[in-house]
Amino acid sequence: MSDTIPAAQHNPKSVHPLWHHDLHPSVKKHASGNALPNIFFGRAIHPTHAVLSHPTAGLKRWNSRHHRKNRHILETPTSGLLRAGRNVWMGLGHLTRLEYWNISWWVAVSFTLGSVVWVINGFIVFLPLANPRVPLDMSAAGWSAWVGATIFEVGAIMGVLEAWNRDDTANFGWGVETSLRARTRPSRDHEKSRIGNPKDSSSRTQDLDPDSDSGPADSDTGLEKPARRWKWFSADPKYWRELGFLAAAVQCAAATIFWISGFTGLPQIFDAIEPKPGLLDGVYWTPQVVGGSGFIVSSVLLMLETQHTWYKPALTSLGWHIAAWNIIGAVGFTLCGALGYAASASHGASYQSSLSTFWGGWAFLIGSVIQWYESVNSA
Repeated sequence: MSDTIPAAQHNPKSVHPLWHHDLHPSVKKHASGNALPNIFFGRAIHPTHAVLSHPTAGLKRWNSRHHRKNRHILETPTSGLLRAGRNVWMGLGHLTRLEYWNISWWVAVSFTLGSVVWVINGFIVFLPLANPRVPLDMSAAGWSAWVGATIFEVGAIMGVLEAWNRDDTANFGWGVETSLRARTRPSRDHEKSRIGNPKDSSSRTQDLDPDSDSGPADSDTGLEKPARRWKWFSADPKYWRELGFLAAAVQCAAATIFWISGFTGLPQIFDAIEPKPGLLDGVYWTPQVVGGSGFIVSSVLLMLETQHTWYKPALTSLGWHIAAWNIIGAVGFTLCGALGYAASASHGASYQSSLSTFWGGWAFLIGSVIQWYESVNSA
């Protein structure tokens, strides 16, 4: 399936009232929207998908996740290597690349490393309950939880930076949504096929290959993208209307609250608060419940970002599967805290609490590895 859309397959009347990206003068926006029902502020949130058209390129799909995740970049800027794998195995080979220039790569790698630590932590705390002959190493359990929570916090902060620094100009052609069966023909010209900001003044786009994902020819416009400054912080209210940023903000807040339990789980601190049930519940178990619940909300928002309607899964989207695995992981972490309230009084609750961390960590790891794959392969 190509990213080019026959004119009969879209409804030109289904245009969302909001739009937040610059478009080249020859590019027109047609259908657009998001998966949120109107009763859940659907009309107040910017579109997560749209149909754009150009006289030469025809109708093409755009989506906000690919836009934010830099999946429109088909060549590594530092080496010129193609980022579009011809098959899954070639795409897996891209995992060996160090895309230090790509904030989305840093986000994915951070959560992957953090998930590995949480799987190890889950194993440390669950094994003694599954096999009583194995002693529980409280020092290893406490320090691994703190390291995992800290790495998650770093990844969440990077996720917010990623959302703040997404391009203001809508990518067209090679930045569009494709299905898993899409046939791509990447070339070095793709990196040059950008549709510029109408306010810019001097670069040239390349001729369009009608069977490729590159942008339309427009060599006479004299448009150029100016260098963008990195944003460490932004108070621009437009971001609060973007599902991707809302998910990143909720995730960052949740990771910060969750980190409290990682800190209070350090051996000396935990030994001091463990004899005080009220304090233990308040500063150790509750942050896990609140933080884990926040991870669930964030993952649901990321899942909805990939969907066209709230009730129809986007099974061909890597982003949807990433969010689905993250929901499972978040449920596991939430259950760990919720069951922890009764852990001191019930062996069964303690067993299931530790087990929830273990399988929740694995779910996060699966989702993070898929996100890593997504970050090093263009759409």
